[in-house]
Amino acid sequence: MNPDEMVDLNWNLTTVVFLLLAGIFIFSSLIQIFFQWYFFYRIKAFKDMKGDDAIHPPVSVVICARNELANLRKLIPLLLEQDYPEFEIVIIDDRSDDPMYDFMLEQKSVHEKVKLVRINYTPDGMNPKKFALTMGIRSARHPNLLFTDADCFPAGKHWIRSMAKHMHGKEEIILAYAPYHKQKGFLNLLIRYDTFYTAVQYFSFAMAGLPYMGVGRNLAYKKPLFMKLKGFNKHMPLTGGDDDLFVNRASSEDNVSICLDEESYTFSNPKETWYDWYRQKTRHLSVGKYYKSNHKWLLGLLAATNLMFYFTLIPLLFFPLGWQLSAGGAFLKILNQLIVLSGVNKRLKEPISIGLFPILDFVHCMFIFAFSFPARFSRRATWM
Repeated sequence: MNPDEMVDLNWNLTTVVFLLLAGIFIFSSLIQIFFQWYFFYRIKAFKDMKGDDAIHPPVSVVICARNELANLRKLIPLLLEQDYPEFEIVIIDDRSDDPMYDFMLEQKSVHEKVKLVRINYTPDGMNPKKFALTMGIRSARHPNLLFTDADCFPAGKHWIRSMAKHMHGKEEIILAYAPYHKQKGFLNLLIRYDTFYTAVQYFSFAMAGLPYMGVGRNLAYKKPLFMKLKGFNKHMPLTGGDDDLFVNRASSEDNVSICLDEESYTFSNPKETWYDWYRQKTRHLSVGKYYKSNHKWLLGLLAATNLMFYFTLIPLLFFPLGWQLSAGGAFLKILNQLIVLSGVNKRLKEPISIGLFPILDFVHCMFIFAFSFPARFSRRATWM
C-alpha cells in the first residue's frame, strides 16, 4: 500500500468515527431536549386539584416500622394533630426487638385513632416488609389508604386533607412528593437532586398518561384496588417494589391523580454515608427491570441518551469541527434544561440552586451508570 492510499484510509476512518460520534451526539441531544419539553415541562404548568372542602372520605394512614421507637415518638403526635375529621393510624410492628411495641401499646390505649398490628414472623418465600404491609392493609378499617414511613414527617397538619381531596373521584392512586431535608455536604445535595429528578420523571410521565411508579414515603391508593390485584403477590419475594412495582402494575392512564400541594409533602433525613446511599439506590434500581415494557423503553431511552451525550461530548473535542458541535450541543441542552427545570424546581419548591443543575446532571448520570450494574444483579433480602 503506497503512502497516498494510507492517507486516504486514515482520512476515511477518521471521517467515519467523527460522523458516528456526531450522529450519536446530535441524536442524544435532541432526545434529551424532547424529554425536557414534552414530559418535564408539564409539571411547571400543572395546576393542583382544589377539591371539595365538604367531602372528607375516611382515611387509614398505614406505616410499616421495625425498631423505629425514636422516630415514632416524633411522628405519632404529628399524625394525631392532623386537621381531618375521620382517620385512623395503622402502625405495623414488623418483628421489632426495641421497646417500640410497648410504646405503641401505650399509644393505642390512650388514643382511639391508633391501631397496632404486630407481626411475629414472616412466612417462607415472602419479603418481610411486603408481608407486614399486606397484614396492615387488610386490618385497615377505611378504603382510602395513605402510606408513609416511620422516619418521614408531614409538612404540616393538613397533610391528610391535601391528599384526601384526591380520594373521592375515580382516581385510585395518588402520587405525591417526598423530599429530603437540606443538610450540609455534596452527598446531601446529590441525594436531593436524585430525589427531585426521579420525581420529575414519574410526575411528568403520569401527567402524560404513562404513570409508572410512586414512592412509599408519600403515596395513597384504594384498598379495593389492592385486594382486587391480590396485593404484592406478583412480586412478593422481591426486595423492594412495595411502592413502585405495585403502582407500575396497578396504574392506568385514568386512575392516577397527582398532588403537588406543598402541604401534602412529607420530609425525611437522607442517608449520611456514600455506602448507605449506594445500597438504597441500587435497591431501587434493581426493581426497574420488572416495570412494564413501554416504561422500561422510555426510561431506558432517557438514561441512555443522557449517558451517550456525555460519552460523545469529550471525544468530539479532538476533531477539527468537533469542538464547535460539542459546544453548540452542550449549550442547547443546558439552556433547555435550565429553562424547563428552573420552572419545575420552583413548582416543587426544591431548594437546589438552578445554576448547579448542569453539574449535578453530569455527576448524577455517572453515578446511575455505575450503580446500574450491581443493581441489575442485586439479590439482597433485607427488610428495607
